[in-house]
Amino acid sequence: MRLTKKSKYAVRAVVEIASNGCGPLGVAEISRRQSIPERFLEQIFGELRRGGILESRRGAHGGYCLAIPAEEVTVLDIVEILDGEVRPDRHSDEDGHYTDDVPSSSTGEVWDEARAALEGVFGRYSIAQLAEAERGSPDRQITRGPPMLHPL
Repeated sequence: MRLTKKSKYAVRAVVEIASNGCGPLGVAEISRRQSIPERFLEQIFGELRRGGILESRRGAHGGYCLAIPAEEVTVLDIVEILDGEVRPDRHSDEDGHYTDDVPSSSTGEVWDEARAALEGVFGRYSIAQLAEAERGSPDRQITRGPPMLHPL
């Protein structure tokens, strides 16, 4: 799994929408505020709309807004819509196609731990938390869970 600019831009743009409050924001405005290429942002928003994260509104006061409450959207939701499931694949066949039907090996535990760590970090942060930090809450800190410690 590789995190793309698409996911990074998407999280920034969705946080921008959530930080704006109730009114929808246009692509051009978000593009300007976040320094994201407008055409690329339109593609991203199309995928997020199809994924149920955003909805679009037409008209003079149109634009994009969240389709569900910001508290219910995590970074993991956005990343998985745009980049696919956060799951390092364990095995590949001789053609290079990834498969999970190969018997478990000692390295399988490493991949399982990596997947759990990625899901844990991305799933821990809601768009509402990030938007609150962006709006300048007094401490500007994002509340995190305990750090994940793993024995060597």
